[in-house]
Amino acid sequence: MGVAPPRLESSAQSPLRSPVFVRSGTSVADVELPAVPRMALPSQPPLAGASESGTALPLPPANPAPTSGQLDGARRYLGSHPALWMLLAPGLLAVAAVALLRATAVHHGARLAQTSALPSTVATQNAASPRTESSAEELAKLERRPPESLTARELAMLADARSDALRKTAKTLRSKVEENPALAKDPALQTELMRLADDSRTSGDALSAMAVVEAPLGADLLYEVWTRTPVRTDATDLARALVYSTDVRPKASPALSVALDLRVAESCEQYKAILPKALKDGDRRSAQLLAKLNAKRGCGATKREDCYACLREPGDELKATINAVKSRRAPSFTAP
Repeated sequence: MGVAPPRLESSAQSPLRSPVFVRSGTSVADVELPAVPRMALPSQPPLAGASESGTALPLPPANPAPTSGQLDGARRYLGSHPALWMLLAPGLLAVAAVALLRATAVHHGARLAQTSALPSTVATQNAASPRTESSAEELAKLERRPPESLTARELAMLADARSDALRKTAKTLRSKVEENPALAKDPALQTELMRLADDSRTSGDALSAMAVVEAPLGADLLYEVWTRTPVRTDATDLARALVYSTDVRPKASPALSVALDLRVAESCEQYKAILPKALKDGDRRSAQLLAKLNAKRGCGATKREDCYACLREPGDELKATINAVKSRRAPSFTAP
């Protein structure tokens, strides 16, 4: 290979030497590789106080305050065990990252809750503290001005204020009547209830107040609201339902009971059974209901048959009943 081989000694006294391996160009004696440090597995951590070779290591003193010698010893220990801190470092970093994420999530959740609660808080504050434009003083000024001098926004504000005041009046009146139903005997209060019943914004409170008025006045008031107009509204539907309710219907007067029975009768026999009561107690509220029974057509396939043929014998009973109810006046409730 271009290199002279080493000289061999044939003497028996020559010492034995280790063999030398020659590689390309150079010859390097085999040397022993350094021992690889033993890794500490997570499931089998090294025992405290023992070194890798099994020799017991001195334990640190019980004094909690580390000295410079202890710090140097710790550095030397970690330096002699690189696998230990290399194994613990990722775990410590992971724990720190999780703690940081949790702290960030808690902070973000608190901010989000505070932000979501802000609109309701502001709304509550606004409801408790009305704006200057809607204050009573400002509204009073707008009331004194001619309507043609107001803007659309100002007119809307006035309309809302009037509606709120009207609803408040109706609720206050209803509470008073519920606490003392005898108050409704006052004609002025009856007129006020009828006026409020005509307004869709306050009809519910007015009709509810009528329903608790002492008998037979409450049922009479409800019947008046129901029948005094041919137009069907939410107020008339509610008045009809209330007057036929289980706690108001029994309070109706005998005269009103006749009218209520006539309004739900369907067959000729049912009408015939009501005639004696109408003859005795009925008033003008039943006159029109009885008058329609005089019609002798409207039934059958051709609508030319008499629907109330059973009332023709005796023929003067229906006529006498109609004359009797016309002679009796019905309760009158003045409404503007």
